[in-house]
Amino acid sequence: MAETVQIERDNGVACLTVTRPEVKNALDLATIEALSGVVDTLAQDAALRAVVLTGAGNTFISGGDLKDFLRLEDGQAGKRMARRMQSVLARLEALEVPVLAALEGAALGGGAEVALACDMRVAAETARIAFKQVSLGIMVGWGGGQRLLRIVGRSRALRLLLTGATLTAREALAIGLVDEVVPAGEARGAALRLAAEIAAQPAASVRATKRALHHGAELSRAAAAAFEGECFAGLWAGPDHRRALTALMGPRPRSVKEEEP
Repeated sequence: MAETVQIERDNGVACLTVTRPEVKNALDLATIEALSGVVDTLAQDAALRAVVLTGAGNTFISGGDLKDFLRLEDGQAGKRMARRMQSVLARLEALEVPVLAALEGAALGGGAEVALACDMRVAAETARIAFKQVSLGIMVGWGGGQRLLRIVGRSRALRLLLTGATLTAREALAIGLVDEVVPAGEARGAALRLAAEIAAQPAASVRATKRALHHGAELSRAAAAAFEGECFAGLWAGPDHRRALTALMGPRPRSVKEEEP
């Protein structure tokens, strides 16, 4: 059986592609497990600098594979599936490096929830985002509701979740749901270029910055600022900062203590 989540690496950037174009990259249970395994592998990769997640063809992810999910006949089975996907997305979100979603075409239902678990979203003009779960008699269950709330606010989140309204790429950009809109067919390339730009920065600084914002979002403002300061302090005497200062200002003068015999 062909891999349903392919991974390509280049100069510290991993590009993950969901490859089920025959069903618009819908996630069945096997693909959820494949994605889980890939995320765990990436979490152990010390050379990783950034991740791009996309879908094969002209679709990001069209949601869950409803035909496959028909096997989940009771609430407990549905709960187990939802918790599994929550775990996958939480681990994706918690990767120490930035994760970028490249959206071509539809990001629907669970696909929209996957996109929100990424740190940044680059959308093609053809991208469409919608939370269609309510029309199926269910609701978001992979953590997407809570992420949407934190990105667009309570009233906008409720409106999108309760109506299932479809957003164009430009509409999503206007409310901060995506970060950049590019011409059709260029989302993957644009996301990879942004990932390469991030990957060129000092790795420790990138990881610490993501850690400060990711963890800080769950703290009070004062506690988050204190945590940010701790992350900053950990970098201050580090080799990247020393090299950058030397490049800008030249070698530092030797201290009196260093000159003592």
